[in-house]
Amino acid sequence: MIVETCVGSLFVEVAGEGSPLVLWPSMLTDGGMWRFQIPKLRERFRTIVIDPPGHGRSAPVRRPYTLEGCADAAVEVLDALDVEEPVDWAGLSWGGMTGMRVALQSPARLRRLAILDSSAAREARRKLPSYHAMAFIARRVGALAILEDRIERIFFTGRSVTSRRDIVDPFREHLARMDPASIGHAVDAVIFHRVDLRPRLREITAPTLVMVGREDGATPPARSREIADGIRGARLVEIPDAAHLSALEQPDLVTRELLAHFA
Repeated sequence: MIVETCVGSLFVEVAGEGSPLVLWPSMLTDGGMWRFQIPKLRERFRTIVIDPPGHGRSAPVRRPYTLEGCADAAVEVLDALDVEEPVDWAGLSWGGMTGMRVALQSPARLRRLAILDSSAAREARRKLPSYHAMAFIARRVGALAILEDRIERIFFTGRSVTSRRDIVDPFREHLARMDPASIGHAVDAVIFHRVDLRPRLREITAPTLVMVGREDGATPPARSREIADGIRGARLVEIPDAAHLSALEQPDLVTRELLAHFA
């Protein structure tokens, strides 16, 4: 279904029975990023999978938005679905950033929180020039092969790039189909205009699980440790043989940890 929100028209897929569980994926992916987790999660939860603005089956984006706006949009989705009880939330990268903002802006709507491969800090200054270059290319011409090569080495381990083309190639195919303007607005919101939440992490009261791939170069493990240290009682799990898209590279481990945390 399509839900009209403050950040645009978002595609939302709902399935399963039980307490509600929202899933928000990484930038440059869509709800299919959770494809290995969803079958097991649907056995125990009513899964609410959101394609982010301009991604997947959500509408292209033609105006700026913020991560704070994404959190408001997630609440609008819950209202449209008549979900009144607090929800569980699993978010990877962009999804984790949005989940932390839901926890701060609308704490009564959240029961438990799982943050994967994400960051509460601003983007590191040393990375900004390369991100500016990639954003410029994406805005002008879309995802050229040279850009896809570079991004896949940020999102996946070298081992996966070499031997797990079953997960890498679908990611590249999705990236090649993306709307260039939508990529640009997402990069602005998620990377360039992201504010530092670390001083406010103590305000998050939802029981929190933090997971990160040990080889994540986009949001390194140190960023996840900051989140786990900042949220009272948070538990940190480092995932071996995984980079940024840990839900794809180590699906069984991620699924097992999510089930244990939300149960």
